[in-house]
Amino acid sequence: MSKHNTISQDNLKYFYKPGRLPHMFNADKPIFITFRLKFTLPKAAITELEHRKRLWLDGYDSMGEADQAEHKKQKDGLFFAWFDQLLDNSPDVPKILHRKDISEIIANALKYHDGKRYQLLAYCIMPNHVHALIFPLKDENGSIYAPAGITYSWKRFTSNQINKLLGKSGSLWQRESFDRMVRDEEELGRTLEYILQNPVKAGWVGEWKQWRGSYLREELLS
Repeated sequence: MSKHNTISQDNLKYFYKPGRLPHMFNADKPIFITFRLKFTLPKAAITELEHRKRLWLDGYDSMGEADQAEHKKQKDGLFFAWFDQLLDNSPDVPKILHRKDISEIIANALKYHDGKRYQLLAYCIMPNHVHALIFPLKDENGSIYAPAGITYSWKRFTSNQINKLLGKSGSLWQRESFDRMVRDEEELGRTLEYILQNPVKAGWVGEWKQWRGSYLREELLS
């Protein structure tokens, strides 16, 4: 596997270099966004997720203060990883987004405002959910474009286009989305790796570049 096909903290320098992001990186932060199709987590999967959370919280409550502080840093990322794993592995749920025609609709929507409302750093279109990493830009008044508004525009456009393609109507996406601010360069590296390796970990491909629905901004690899 070439260094450009493998993403890890050890070779972070190959796909992220200081200065590749806009100059306001120190003041503002990239945003990691995930949104999913409706009905992609059956009741059994939701029950399993809640069970895992309860076990983790029970263990957390029994720890000392120092251990709690360390584990608290991992909480959000761990809970999301469980959630994402269940999305990948839940049987008998809608899995259509990796279709070439549908994947292209989503990719076009993600790229439409690139360089206008945000800088698109990476994305991965999975069969029933989408991961995207963006760097919100500022409007003419100096206000950052809100991630919630960006996600809403993606959902609205893709829902209309995909429903038209499938001859269906009604809501396509789960109403709530997940978004998290990327706090520093180390977390940026982990987030990029997570996004790009998602189809590999799910068993769809052997290398991330083989997945049609994956994208990494070119200058992050140069």
